[in-house]
Amino acid sequence: MGPFSRMVNKGLIPYDNKPLISHIIDKFPTDTKFVIGCGHMGQQVKDYVGNVHSEKNIVFVDIPDYSEGNTGPATTIQHCAEHLKGGFLWLACDTLFDFDYTSRMDHNWIGVYPVDSTISQDYCWVTRDGDDIVDVKNKIASPRAVDAFIGLMYAKDDEYLNNLQRVGAKDTFEGFPGLELKAHTVKNWLDFGTYEKWQELSVELPEISFPKPDELFYHDNGKIVKYFTKEEHATRRWARAGKNSQCMPGNVQAVGNFLIHDYAVGDIVYNQYTPNVYRAMLDWCETKLWVAPFDLDEKNIYSSCRNFYYDKTMDRVDQLRIKYSDWSECTEVNGYPVENIDTYLSKIDWKWLCTSTEWRFIHGDLHFDNTIYDAATQQFTAIDWRTDFAGNIYGDLYYDLAKMLGGLWLSYKAVKQDLIGYEEVNDRCTISVPSIDNAEVYQEILKAWVIKQGLDWQKVITLVPIIYLNMSPLHEAPFDKFLVALSQLHFSRVLK
Repeated sequence: MGPFSRMVNKGLIPYDNKPLISHIIDKFPTDTKFVIGCGHMGQQVKDYVGNVHSEKNIVFVDIPDYSEGNTGPATTIQHCAEHLKGGFLWLACDTLFDFDYTSRMDHNWIGVYPVDSTISQDYCWVTRDGDDIVDVKNKIASPRAVDAFIGLMYAKDDEYLNNLQRVGAKDTFEGFPGLELKAHTVKNWLDFGTYEKWQELSVELPEISFPKPDELFYHDNGKIVKYFTKEEHATRRWARAGKNSQCMPGNVQAVGNFLIHDYAVGDIVYNQYTPNVYRAMLDWCETKLWVAPFDLDEKNIYSSCRNFYYDKTMDRVDQLRIKYSDWSECTEVNGYPVENIDTYLSKIDWKWLCTSTEWRFIHGDLHFDNTIYDAATQQFTAIDWRTDFAGNIYGDLYYDLAKMLGGLWLSYKAVKQDLIGYEEVNDRCTISVPSIDNAEVYQEILKAWVIKQGLDWQKVITLVPIIYLNMSPLHEAPFDKFLVALSQLHFSRVLK
């Protein structure tokens, strides 16, 4: 399953923002008993399903040996045997289907679906006479299309299970001989057997967030779930949420590699912003979100800002240079002459950035896409907050202000919709930058708020191109080079 293989159990691979296993669970009545065999990365399945579907009747069974070659699906079924007496429906975790099983509970059957002869060798398949199975072939090429066994089976009593146990079967078809078994063709089978098949099935689905190599997103059963390859990322977000729970979604918890919380009622501000909504958002930030800590350590503040602003930026630039060892930044962006990144970074007064601070509880990635507004209650909720600010629960308020301004100049919603443009010819770049509508109006609202608070607007606008630059190596082409050019363009305006 490509990059998913190192991240999650196959049943947790997302499709339309829900894991495959949840799509399966949702097909059955609420009082259904589910028996889930947990092998490879099985604890993840327990953490996710046990918390997101806690109201369901679920039994988890640990599979002691699931190494490839030694076991198979039938091994798992046998380990679950004590929970399957009297008949059961078996499904592979990567099989989604459209089929009315309720009218076929009086006989044994398997679900099949026609596949082309060119891929027949990838499946266990059957020949049939109507619903009756004539022969079973396992991963053998056929000169014509075949009915592939899709990993869906109903055993009406204990006979099939007894067959598996009698021969110590590894593959499910080993329990078929002697069984009165029929084949039924399912409708709309979705096969997620390989990463390429997942890509093909997912290509038309909307992105809910920027794809990242170490995160997955789910919206499932009234919960929002983020998966992180590093467990500490979930734990730190949970810890920060507890410091300002009034601004966060309900029931935030960290379970293993998952951060789980209630779905926040409303919609992202990008979908409903007006000047009045923006003013209300700033008021919410001032009174609820940006709370001050009880004590300050000035020495720690400086070193944290130095680490977060200077050290991180230099590290990200190094990442960019490694990524594009033979590439140099453009010398002209949208017809304006610009200097290279090193020149701009040398012009920044880093000491000023790290000493003129306002230490508060901050979101860390504050913009219209990470803020939910419920117009009915006029309530705001923060989502997708950072783990920390250079290891701290609190951080520099200026970073949130710059993130907010950067999200006005560049609409992250429009980026998700692939509305950016980047073209490079002979060191000259042309970029199409989708800002929010009437961005200058919202910029002036923010600027007036900053000045009213006695804060430094120059620091806010200086941090924005630094943020764009830091984002660059984290994304794929052409968005990464687009962000470099955008940072150059803004550096040219703020660093005179």
